[in-house]
Amino acid sequence: MKGEAAKPFPSGRIAVLGLITIAVYGSWYYSFGVLLDPIIEDTGWAESALTTAFGISALAGGVAGVGGGWLLDRAGSRVVFSLGAGAGLAAFQVAASARSVTLFTVAAATGGAMLSALGMYHITQTIAVRLSPGASTKAIAVLTIWGAFASAIYVPTAGWLVEPLGWRSTLRVLTGSAVAALGVGALTINARLDHHVADRAWAQLRRSLGSRAVKRYVIAIGLVGIGTATLLVYQVPAMTAAGLPLTTASFWAGLRGFSQLTGRLPLMALVDRLGVIRSLRVAVVSIGMGMIVLAFAGGPALALTYALLAGFGVGALSPLQGMTTRDLFEERALGMAMGLLGAMFLTVGAIGPVIAGFVAEATDSRAIPVIGAGVVTALAAIVIPGD
Repeated sequence: MKGEAAKPFPSGRIAVLGLITIAVYGSWYYSFGVLLDPIIEDTGWAESALTTAFGISALAGGVAGVGGGWLLDRAGSRVVFSLGAGAGLAAFQVAASARSVTLFTVAAATGGAMLSALGMYHITQTIAVRLSPGASTKAIAVLTIWGAFASAIYVPTAGWLVEPLGWRSTLRVLTGSAVAALGVGALTINARLDHHVADRAWAQLRRSLGSRAVKRYVIAIGLVGIGTATLLVYQVPAMTAAGLPLTTASFWAGLRGFSQLTGRLPLMALVDRLGVIRSLRVAVVSIGMGMIVLAFAGGPALALTYALLAGFGVGALSPLQGMTTRDLFEERALGMAMGLLGAMFLTVGAIGPVIAGFVAEATDSRAIPVIGAGVVTALAAIVIPGD
């Protein structure tokens, strides 16, 4: 162990993981909300149908995320990244060419699910921890600082591209960048467990799941997933509905992404002062409050308030989830544990945009579903297990 701890910190490989995280989250998960209205205007497809397509991609990605964690443990990062790149490229090419909402839903859900299952934090954080024995907290913190730029880069870029290029070419460009990042990861990183260690991971995972604290944590992550998924889909549409132009709303949504750094750069000081669990509660409440403000963000003051509150909360959430999962689960089962938590976050979270789409159509209001999702998110702080 002493020799392992003395190894140099793998800054280069963490940077590659950071680029993968930025591109995978930014290209579909964060950018879809910018593309929502342009797709509706171009195709006439129903808002509820499109938000359902996003919800299905999150649901499928969450379910497949458990398999992604298992595949990481069994076959290693090179196989995981290669599969994600190939499947994502094929699926989103079909989605960008679709002329029916059914084909779009199937293709986009498949592509989004594969990117989610094989390139999100449950994969990149696990690899970062395994590349950094003795420095796992630093690895998670540095990786998530990289990840904070996903929304800041992709949301305004999507808003800038969609007007001259249209949503189809924009979708190809954005998702193509994620495919490229995964390809670089497959070429430069080869992290894997010994097969004998992987064989024991299932038993260790089952042992951890028997804990009452773990059960409460899993439920809380699902509730936060509902709010976060709704936020990502509706942050731009909610602001445009409140009166902001698309490019202006995209700017504020991008600033929300950039503001995630306010939850990540001072994170170690926050954890030293409050501990991981209390810091996680603060982050969750901040997201919920930000969403309630978002419902009324038709001007710069409320848009800025939303960006700062939600930015801090979402920024702190990802590394704190990684730290909490690392503390609650045994290390050999970390890949599957991260996959399980990612599945809970995405599968339960998928309910949010689907319900929000139907509520928005039924009430002719995007504020109502956004407020509801914000309340659900804030209530998750109560469910998070104590220190």
